[in-house]
Amino acid sequence: MRRLPPLIALRFFEETARHCSFNRAAAALCVTQSAVSRQIRILESTLDTQLFERNHHGVHLTASGAQLLTCISGAFDAIEQGTRRLARTHNREKLILAAPPTFATQWLSPRLESLITQLPDIELSVRTTSRGDEHCCIRFDRRPPHGHPTELLWMEQHVLVGATQRAGQPLEALIEQLPAMHILHEGKRLDLWPDWLASAGFTSDDVGSAIELSTLEQAIQAVRKDAGLAIIDYNMIADELREEQLAMLSPIEVSGPYGYWLDIPPQHAASNSVQTFATWVRDQVRRSG
Repeated sequence: MRRLPPLIALRFFEETARHCSFNRAAAALCVTQSAVSRQIRILESTLDTQLFERNHHGVHLTASGAQLLTCISGAFDAIEQGTRRLARTHNREKLILAAPPTFATQWLSPRLESLITQLPDIELSVRTTSRGDEHCCIRFDRRPPHGHPTELLWMEQHVLVGATQRAGQPLEALIEQLPAMHILHEGKRLDLWPDWLASAGFTSDDVGSAIELSTLEQAIQAVRKDAGLAIIDYNMIADELREEQLAMLSPIEVSGPYGYWLDIPPQHAASNSVQTFATWVRDQVRRSG
């Protein structure tokens, strides 16, 4: 069992030492001056030592009082910090975000540190499937549904990429020799290759074999290992291109037809955390160009 002096007396002592005045300590504690004096006497009696020197110049700590102040101030600081952290944890607001796996992995994850800085007291939950209870949603789609409140973040900008060692090699030979990575969406190939080939002056006859993959992350890893070529939204691989993990093999870009949209249900539109997230997303998109 701990043998501690009365905690109320310690609290009154710290406040008196902080102000060097019984009257000001009483005002800060919302008690009378006599109540402060009584607690100090109790503490001095318990410790069997004088903590303050009292004279016509005021109240001053003795050597014993100064030693005690150093000890209990650190203890009270630790208690205050611990209880504040506990209160923040239990009272922390939750922000639920639904986003496609590609967006969550390739675009959001590298920026989470920046987002957490903007929302330091928010518990963030990122889901790759919608359950209807999210506060905001990033949606991958061709166009907004009729009458649905939404905001376009960007339309995809598709570029042809390959392994870094393929940079500078003849484009025609690469397209013919290396497999074309096709990314599936809802079980079907996206029209990335046909659209890009048409814009670049090629036809489907110019392409060699094909490989179908379920996720963009699979395609990125396969291309990095020189297993083939892929048509990918530039926004999703900007880091890989900058860090030379992938190489853009042609300057030709094809816009759309899919894009990423920000949906905020009307019932959550007034939430400060939702608005902070929306502002942060817009700023990050603007910075990404």
